[in-house]
Amino acid sequence: MKILHRDYKEGRVKVMPESLDDLWYLKGIIAEGDTVYGTSFRRIRDDEKLRADKGVRVPVHIGIVVSRTEFAAYITRLRVSGKIIEGPEDLISYGTFHTIEIKPRDVVSIKKVRWQKWEAERLKEAEKSAKTPIVLILCIEDGEAEFAVVRRYGIDYVARVTTTVSGKWVEKEHETTMKEFFDTTAGKLVEVLKKEEIKFIIICGPGFTKENLFNFLKSRHPKIAGICRVEGAGTGGRVGIQEIIKRGIVEKIVEESRISIETMLVERVFEEIGRGTMLAAYGMDDVRNALELGAVEKLLISDRFLRKCSSADKFIEKTRAMRGEPVIVSTEHEAGERLESIGGIAAILRFRISDV
Repeated sequence: MKILHRDYKEGRVKVMPESLDDLWYLKGIIAEGDTVYGTSFRRIRDDEKLRADKGVRVPVHIGIVVSRTEFAAYITRLRVSGKIIEGPEDLISYGTFHTIEIKPRDVVSIKKVRWQKWEAERLKEAEKSAKTPIVLILCIEDGEAEFAVVRRYGIDYVARVTTTVSGKWVEKEHETTMKEFFDTTAGKLVEVLKKEEIKFIIICGPGFTKENLFNFLKSRHPKIAGICRVEGAGTGGRVGIQEIIKRGIVEKIVEESRISIETMLVERVFEEIGRGTMLAAYGMDDVRNALELGAVEKLLISDRFLRKCSSADKFIEKTRAMRGEPVIVSTEHEAGERLESIGGIAAILRFRISDV
């Protein structure tokens, strides 16, 4: 996410989302009652032509008071709907409902009566994540390995390994040269990881070479293997990397990771509750009490709770002050709904409150 202008006193922020993740961040930030300014399209018809004339779609810059947002991941859009309050009078009607469709690289402005602290933090988080490489794709086949870092602005081909591998008909020589090839590839992988902040690695390519490399990493570099995922590709090299990207595997892994972290934390809360360990608290009163005692290690708050509870900011600020970690859990997946079922707020504790 690029922050083009930020003035919290004025209540206005101008941003440019760069990815599907950024659109998801925006959905969590844009609330009912906010004003969103952006470019949309209106259809202009020529009254002198036949009724069948559908007119021409022209771009218009408009402002709407938000009544609803919809995250349409399948078409890479964030739909923001509401009443029009600003725009060219000859093309729009004030007070009518309209939907602005926000896609990556669109510039939009968001104006709020007051920015909540957690909303500003969420925006900062989105901005920070935009600068961090997330995924490394390693496309491999016999004798050739191509490395590409997927950055928010595009693909950066950072390394390449090529070597001669003996034919499979000479079994011993083939095994020896393949081992040397894997050694070299793993060494190059370690070099790249030292330079780049990689969270996930996709090992792809045709045939079984990708699985063999993954098994090699599990035996020699288990920590690296732990962040690897194996995917099939029809060919090697840069073409194979482009195939993985076009299939949307990178976005899927990043999204699955965020959901898995939130799911793991919510599951932990329910496990502690079920086992009666008294290492979890839920509901506003119990969580508030745990915060007062400095017992909160992780605070879990659903995005719905943030919207409906005016004191949500205080819970987050108190958690940070006590060196705990607040985690906003999306209700767009099952873990968020489960958290909602126990009040939308819970905490994983450092120690049993009953022991205090």
